Amino acid sequence: MEQDFRKKTFRGAKIEDVILELEKLSSLCEEKSKSSEQLERQRFYEGMAIAYTTIAVKLKGDFDYIEPKVIDELFNSLEKTSNPNNISNTEHIATCSFCRRSKEEVGELAMGPGVSICGECLEFGTEVIKSQSIKG
Repeated sequence: MEQDFRKKTFRGAKIEDVILELEKLSSLCEEKSKSSEQLERQRFYEGMAIAYTTIAVKLKGDFDYIEPKVIDELFNSLEKTSNPNNISNTEHIATCSFCRRSKEEVGELAMGPGVSICGECLEFGTEVIKSQSIKG
């Protein structure tokens, strides 16, 4: 994909500069999430990091839009994992929630509230999302 975003401006600022600032804000939120001891703050900063990253990726032109049903599914997943009857929000799963392979089999896991995902499943999900945006 061409890097046309580097030439564009938004209210006098180069889009490239805006993207860099969004990426810095995303990194800052990720750091704050990791260093926070309060679960609510961790989730807030994680959400902000995702939002900043999504905007930066959109400005780069990596996708045209996100279907509303994707956002609904994200919310439904969060709601399921946040339910007190389910696994504790602070308990981490030692296996990938998608392929069910253990941390020992797949290496590092990205962990969320009561869920985990391995790098391979994360890459697969990214490809699925990219393919959906191309069809769009």
